[in-house]
Amino acid sequence: MKIRLTHILPPLVVCLILSLIPLMPEEVTLLPSAANPELPLDYDLSGWHGTKTQESEKERTILSADTRFSKAIYKYVNPISYELEEPAINVSFVYSGRDLNESIHRPERCLPAQGHLDLNGRNEKITLSDGQELTFRRLSSRSLIDNKPGNHIYHIHYYVFVGSDFICSSHLVRTAKDIWDRITIGRVQRWAYIQIGTYWGEQIGISEQRAENHLRSLIRDLVPGQIDWNAIKN
Repeated sequence: MKIRLTHILPPLVVCLILSLIPLMPEEVTLLPSAANPELPLDYDLSGWHGTKTQESEKERTILSADTRFSKAIYKYVNPISYELEEPAINVSFVYSGRDLNESIHRPERCLPAQGHLDLNGRNEKITLSDGQELTFRRLSSRSLIDNKPGNHIYHIHYYVFVGSDFICSSHLVRTAKDIWDRITIGRVQRWAYIQIGTYWGEQIGISEQRAENHLRSLIRDLVPGQIDWNAIKN
């Protein structure tokens, strides 16, 4: 019988990981994320108005007790009328604790559980206002309004993970990095899962392009001041 590599590779990987367990340090150090949890509020961020919001009771219940949240809603300030324009943009920083699996969940799984349909994702590079180029994962979806068939609102989310010295937009890369650091050097990074999202739809009078422009504009203005770039090594 011919043995395929795909049949024996998974058991070999498991055996390798198990063989490294005795070499793992008995104590691990929890390092802070390079992402600043203090979001600018009111008119502190030029061109935007930020309002602090709280995590939901469900989030506090599902995620581990040492998970930290920092959330706010931003609206663009019209430079002529100084009125606050729609759409509102939701910004969420979720900081993992010692157990990464109990602190951060993959959005591709969480959003469908919250009723989001037709989830699509792709990587997008955005040049920030300080000149840094950062790769985000962009997700688009739709959801029903008042559970009425045919009555939809559309969503756009950008997310990225920021560790103590490493940034990525891939759940698998972040997990691999975390496991490697724990096994080899006894280090645990407190990852910040940064999600910035908004909505659009004809029924609410907001075009996709307008929502996308507002979203990217906030990302360009907000993110540079929230990351300690001197700590990032990749």
